[in-house]
Amino acid sequence: MVLLATAGCSLTGGKWVARVNGQAISQTDFDQRVAASEALYKTQGMDFTSAQGKQAEAQLKNNILQRMVEGDVISQEVRKLGLSTNDSQVKQQEAGLKKNFGTEAKFQDALKQQGMTEPELLDFLALYQKVSTGVKVSASDVQNYFNAHKSQYGHPEEVEARHILVKTKAEAEQIISELNKDKGANFAQLAKEKSIDPGSKDKGGELGFFTQSQMDPGFAKAAFSQKVGTWSQTPVKSSYGYHVILVEAHKPAVTPDFNAEKTQVEQDALTGAKDAKFQTYMNALMKKATVDYAHGFAPAPTPAAPTPAPAK
Repeated sequence: MVLLATAGCSLTGGKWVARVNGQAISQTDFDQRVAASEALYKTQGMDFTSAQGKQAEAQLKNNILQRMVEGDVISQEVRKLGLSTNDSQVKQQEAGLKKNFGTEAKFQDALKQQGMTEPELLDFLALYQKVSTGVKVSASDVQNYFNAHKSQYGHPEEVEARHILVKTKAEAEQIISELNKDKGANFAQLAKEKSIDPGSKDKGGELGFFTQSQMDPGFAKAAFSQKVGTWSQTPVKSSYGYHVILVEAHKPAVTPDFNAEKTQVEQDALTGAKDAKFQTYMNALMKKATVDYAHGFAPAPTPAAPTPAPAK
């Protein structure tokens, strides 16, 4: 149940942005979490002063508030059920998450970026463990999961390459001539000096791995037909201009194989089943919860979190 309030002040005078079953979420806590999250997004290139950035900021605030509401609902359920966040399995799961991030600092930054605290994470893990205990999957469940997620267990053909993009065919031909003279040794330097692609020139034309569908058709056809270690001998025309391409690696396509991936598929299918049961449980909790918002803090109806602006 969602209610709207005209003012966000408690009897003790503190401002709040939402109340969950009567429990207030303070505006101070909310503002601090938003500020911490924004600071991390800024280090990744997000500009919250641009028009797009302002929209992203509004969505970020909405996401963090909804996460705080859900966090309170979970915390209240954990207390109601008498669950312990000091349970060995809960601690083991948290340790696994920390290991995945590599360092404690990166783990804490990830929590801050999501507007979440470590106690809230522990509450989530405790409730998740309680709800998902006993979930099992059958052989047919595993097979059906594989059939529905085949793309996770294989990948299309990929090429890793560098390129130099210029405006004219003559410029590209001159670059090819220079590369042929020194056997391609100065490709990265030429990319920095001559390429007009702002996304790759400062990296020596580096594009990383890509599939055919990710690139302009003319560019993809040339890159995927070249041998590893070779560069274009004729300019490659695309909708962006003329390219000189250096192919550095080539990964063949991998066809999904159920038998080869069976152990991983079983784990993934079980995790999916546990997630589904927990989501159903959470949906019921949220439906029963009484949540009222201070004026101006009612949730906005869009799901996506902001992503950092690409480097230029």
